[in-house]
Amino acid sequence: MPRPRAFDEESVLDNAMNIFWSKGFESTSIQDLVKETGLNRASMYASFGDKKALFLRVLDHYSMKISSRRFVKLRETVDGRAAIVATFKDTTSQCCADGQFKGCLMVNSGMELAPHDPEIAAISQQAFRRVEDMFARALKRGMDAGTIAGDKNIRVLARFFAGSFQGVQLMARRGGDRETIEDYTDTILAALD
Repeated sequence: MPRPRAFDEESVLDNAMNIFWSKGFESTSIQDLVKETGLNRASMYASFGDKKALFLRVLDHYSMKISSRRFVKLRETVDGRAAIVATFKDTTSQCCADGQFKGCLMVNSGMELAPHDPEIAAISQQAFRRVEDMFARALKRGMDAGTIAGDKNIRVLARFFAGSFQGVQLMARRGGDRETIEDYTDTILAALD
């Protein structure tokens, strides 16, 4: 009979997520993961597999824990225009607030790994499509409510917003200052007019 795990999986995934988010996949060593998670190498390999398998679990964990929270207003605010504005404004505030300049783990991972890792490329593309679809639904709600002009192409504008959202995250990752990111965000939001 296998021994029960002597660690909190959620905590391990949180710690692994933070180190991958901070350093990227390639720059994170197994020793970094051992140090941050508190697991020894044998436990890590037995529980999660190799570094890439752990990273894939972390991306899933990130999607469930961080991304779902990041887009709650986009999904749930009744007025689509207000939902889009709040999503960009909140993201701008959050990415400039903690001084860590981590950006978005999914965007960072796509930029780092997608060019040479088809599995990560597919995960990144799926994440982009989910965000695009959320923007499309918000645009539709705004058009239905009359707060967004009805002559706009929803799919094209949703792609623009999804790509621009990634741009905000990349600006944050490179350490962009708040004023620059706010100017960028205001210009993006002008597409709603």
